[in-house]
Amino acid sequence: MPRVLSYTPSWLSRPSPGFDLFAQSPAKNKTKARPLNGNGSSPVVPGPRRTIARRGTEIFVAAGNEIRWSDLVLLKEKGASDEDLRRSRSSRRRGSGSDAYGNDARDDDYAEATYRVLKVPVYGQITQLIISPRDDYMAIVTSHTVHVAVLPDSSHLSALDSGPLKLKAFHLGPTTHVLEQALIASVLWHPLGYQGRCLVTITKDAVVRLWEINREDRWSFDNPALAIDLKKLANATSAEEDVRASTYGAGKGFSPDSVELEVASACFGGTGQLTTEYGWAPMTLWLAMTEGDVYALCPLLPSKWEWETHAEFSPYMRSLSLAIGAKSAIVSSDESASDADEQIAEQQLQWISGIQDQNLLTTKGELGQDIVEVFTRPSKPGAVPKLQGPFQFDPETEDDFEISDIRVIGLTSQDTDYDHEHWEPGLPGAVVCLLTNDGKVHICLELDGIEGQWLPTGRNTAAFSEDGLLHSLTILETVITSEPSDAVHASFTADVQSQDLLFVTHSSGVHSLSLSPWLPRLKEELANPSDEGALFRLSSLLSSTPTLIEHPLRIAPEYDTPTPIPAAIILQDSDLGYLLLTTTSSSPIAALLEPPLWTLDPSTRLPDHPYEPDAPRDLQISEPRSAYQPAAIFYRDSALPKFIEQHVPAHRRPALKDEVKLSPATLDLLSQAHRILAAETHALGLAAADLFRRCERLVSEFGEQIARAAEVADRIERVTGEDEEDEGSGEEEEGRPVGLANERIEDRIGRVRSRQEGLEERFKRLRGRLMKGGGKELSAKEMDWAGEVESVAREILAPEGAESGGADGEQDVEAVLPWQRVEEVKRLVKDLVAQAKEAANEPSDTTAAPAVRVPSDFRKAKVAQVRELLDRETALVEAATEKLDRLNIAM
Repeated sequence: MPRVLSYTPSWLSRPSPGFDLFAQSPAKNKTKARPLNGNGSSPVVPGPRRTIARRGTEIFVAAGNEIRWSDLVLLKEKGASDEDLRRSRSSRRRGSGSDAYGNDARDDDYAEATYRVLKVPVYGQITQLIISPRDDYMAIVTSHTVHVAVLPDSSHLSALDSGPLKLKAFHLGPTTHVLEQALIASVLWHPLGYQGRCLVTITKDAVVRLWEINREDRWSFDNPALAIDLKKLANATSAEEDVRASTYGAGKGFSPDSVELEVASACFGGTGQLTTEYGWAPMTLWLAMTEGDVYALCPLLPSKWEWETHAEFSPYMRSLSLAIGAKSAIVSSDESASDADEQIAEQQLQWISGIQDQNLLTTKGELGQDIVEVFTRPSKPGAVPKLQGPFQFDPETEDDFEISDIRVIGLTSQDTDYDHEHWEPGLPGAVVCLLTNDGKVHICLELDGIEGQWLPTGRNTAAFSEDGLLHSLTILETVITSEPSDAVHASFTADVQSQDLLFVTHSSGVHSLSLSPWLPRLKEELANPSDEGALFRLSSLLSSTPTLIEHPLRIAPEYDTPTPIPAAIILQDSDLGYLLLTTTSSSPIAALLEPPLWTLDPSTRLPDHPYEPDAPRDLQISEPRSAYQPAAIFYRDSALPKFIEQHVPAHRRPALKDEVKLSPATLDLLSQAHRILAAETHALGLAAADLFRRCERLVSEFGEQIARAAEVADRIERVTGEDEEDEGSGEEEEGRPVGLANERIEDRIGRVRSRQEGLEERFKRLRGRLMKGGGKELSAKEMDWAGEVESVAREILAPEGAESGGADGEQDVEAVLPWQRVEEVKRLVKDLVAQAKEAANEPSDTTAAPAVRVPSDFRKAKVAQVRELLDRETALVEAATEKLDRLNIAM
């Protein structure tokens, strides 16, 4: 979880150029248009607000129906230079006041040049700005309309000419997205769109339209390539039914699903840029309804789509082929599989076969290193997928909630290498985060994975509709980001580097949610499944490591008309740092966060040595505090002159300077003026009271800092020994040498350093021993040689505790081990020697009966045979001993 290093920098505060980018239009522009940036009496436009978009360090800000462009790096440089310029001018003004008024005009002109106005033919308040994947288009969204503007290059925008620039823009759907039609819920760029030019629009009345735009063909902006009415699709049972959206002017009948299928937000399940994500994820459109239901459309593809891959192999097609092939094999081998499963497997095989049989078109990527594979949408099973859902929540929630935004995090595999030998496909599951209007985030887990499904055709309709598949969402955790009484307009913002970090923007500020304590371990558990103790491990994982939540940006409530807070953006740049940025109706607010540990790409990061200590983190000297920003009411012009200009006739205005004459007209005029002044003075009083409270809080904080400083000073005195007092007299020692404390500190530091050096030397010796004792792994030949040595040792050396018995005559001679034969020979030798000694010690009996006389030649032959046998066994033992000695094995 990144910590806050500092709050809104000076180059974004008043009166810097960065502040002017987000400020309201200047008061000198006396037009009767509605106030910009949603401030004033203009009504609040419903729906999400994403009025800040970025392209690298470039930023686009929507203020009313005006779009402003600037580069944050240039704003930061101008802010630093303008600070020095203002200081020099203030010193000159103190010396002579002759040019005080002339410089103000030049300051205003310079402030206007800090950003550039982009003119587009948009009427109404802009609510969303969405940049295309290749940064060449920008979707401009109001409550009912969508325009697509062609973005010029940054070098053209940052030219010396700072005047307004008119962009080439196209009205998307002149008869579709108009004021007479439904409100727009979400606008998304398709992650797999050909050349990044596929736009998906979802309206509140549950109509999904897919646009394949081309600036050379204006017809592509007039009619969508695919239009699906989800209310018709939810009740459809066959692919032959008409599920297209109604055209402009056509009558619309009543549908019982109009309330339940009111779309709140939508998102895709993948980015299409990761080689380790689930194959179906980037073509799955997740839809969150206002009433709390969740649906999915898979696969939702344009007629031509692309995938950026490596030159050697396509991980995306491999992931899809593996998933579809495994499912088909399981269904075909399972006798209890339902007709619906068989139908889905057959349709998926038909779909993937249509892709594999195409003549693949490849082009070079933007950087020239990767290859872009271009595919065509298969004609069978069809272009319109089946509507999967609604998802069942487990456990079921008792409280009803209204969803305002949705974010899906795919369970990508841990391996990010392109090597096809070690590549692993993504996991078939997702973490679904649902954001409600009361500031709660329901973190759900979907384990089955969303796969491509289509409506059946022909005779399989009845079986398919009866055996519909049910999906479930397991609610893992519910995080509360704001008080239930707050009127929030909440939205999600994804981090630029990690999928485990989300930012939630609402009326009380920006919260950060980190899933890193449990999401990587969950991926590892699902990637290496084990049935034994799986339920216990999962429950222990989810209960012991909750989601981390912090509040890096806090927004004070507005004193006058509050407006929804636009979704925050996150930037990471070497010049700007790790910056979190959003804006209110009056000023920008930002937080500079600590750079995360995943800043570098894992493939380019050098491997850390396992015995090296971790790099120390930067020490935070003091807790960061946000600088005081004066309330906008202090700089806002009074509405009384404008009221007099609009409501008092010109011939009566001179009478306002004369003595007041009582009359009904004068009373009415004074009453209306009092209402205006009362509202303004009330807002001024609240702003002044807030400043007074801040001053009081600042005094108390200074007192706490002084107390902490005194505590630190006391600890330093105890370390240096300056707190010692004369025990006999109870008085402090006078004339204590000044260098005594320094000597004690240096002595203590020397002991610590010597101990540290000893620990380092010991660590180096241990690491050297470990490195010498480790070595490389054994090769196959060395492992075979070691096995041969062990087998020879088992045959020659007797195991501990083994007793040698007499050789059984019926036992096979080949089955007797060599060590057993040696032991048997030793026993025979011992017995024969004993018998020979007994025979030699017996006295000769002459009177005894004549014994059997054995010929001497026969006796000599037998003795020679026994000696030969003993020599052979002795040679065998000596040869085995020498061989073991050569093998460094002691007997």
